[in-house]
Amino acid sequence: ILSRALGGKTGRAISGWDIGVTAIHLSSSTSTLFSSLNIPTTLSVIECHQDEVRELPPEAEVMAWSEKTGVEMFRYGDHMMGIQGHPEYTKDILLHLIDRLMQLSFIEDSYADELKANLGKVEPDKDAWKKLCTSFLKGRL
Repeated sequence: ILSRALGGKTGRAISGWDIGVTAIHLSSSTSTLFSSLNIPTTLSVIECHQDEVRELPPEAEVMAWSEKTGVEMFRYGDHMMGIQGHPEYTKDILLHLIDRLMQLSFIEDSYADELKANLGKVEPDKDAWKKLCTSFLKGRL
């Protein structure tokens, strides 16, 4: 929504749903920007979407990407940041969303079972996300 509002192009992801805990990779410029925070260059975040940014708004910069999504995070100057994933979500919220998507027939039962089975394998990097987002919002770049 943020990308589209700023003049970017979005649409349904060609690769389909992205649901679960996903590893995203910070760009080298993002790693440099947040170097004082001592956060890793790869962070895990909870995802639940089927849309993607296809073209960034003018003057926006990719901050992170994943194997499935080319624009996981972007910034628009030093005052706006868009994140595809949901650092604010818990695994309980994601389990509820998976059940809702299954009940509404947006995803197959077998896919929902696979997603639930994989949830215990990786934890989202909640503390790193909190540091990163707080630092950006407070202008401590």
